Amino acid sequence: MSERIDRMLAQAPDYYETSAIYRKIQTAQGNEYDSVEAKNADLKAQLRIKTATWGLRYYEEAYGIPVIESDSYGIRRSRVLSKCRGAGQFSAAMIERMAEAYSGGEVEVTMDIPTGTVNVKFIGTRGVPTNIEDLKTAIDNVIHAHLGIEYSFTYYLYSDLKASGMTYGGVAATGKTYNEIYNRGLA
Repeated sequence: MSERIDRMLAQAPDYYETSAIYRKIQTAQGNEYDSVEAKNADLKAQLRIKTATWGLRYYEEAYGIPVIESDSYGIRRSRVLSKCRGAGQFSAAMIERMAEAYSGGEVEVTMDIPTGTVNVKFIGTRGVPTNIEDLKTAIDNVIHAHLGIEYSFTYYLYSDLKASGMTYGGVAATGKTYNEIYNRGLA
């Protein structure tokens, strides 16, 4: 029995305590209240992109994003967030917001006007973001046609490994690869 049902039964007069019918009615009513509360909480979660699950489909359809249900919620959310953040006037800040939605970390975007190049540097996460191709597609949809784009990534170097007191042998003992631990943030 749920806590709600226990409270409902406790508030009844003493002479209902032995009534099986009353207990069943209160249990049914309490279960319905619990069910409605759970459904409301789930619906509330769908109203935010960062917590949506089954509701992601509606965001994707509204933004004209292909619905690929086989992708993880994280990847689907990053597509929606990027599209949402990509609305408005084109700027380095717009590209930065879009890239941060995909990478989950800090991104530095600069525009080199003389060469017509936008530089996107991932500094808050190590290695190449798992859904970099989706990010490239999203940026290609908003970047001006006369601009080129370059991506650069931050990696955990061997010198960083030595400075931390770790060795390749220590990394091997974890059962994960060097790249998994240090360039994907799985440590």
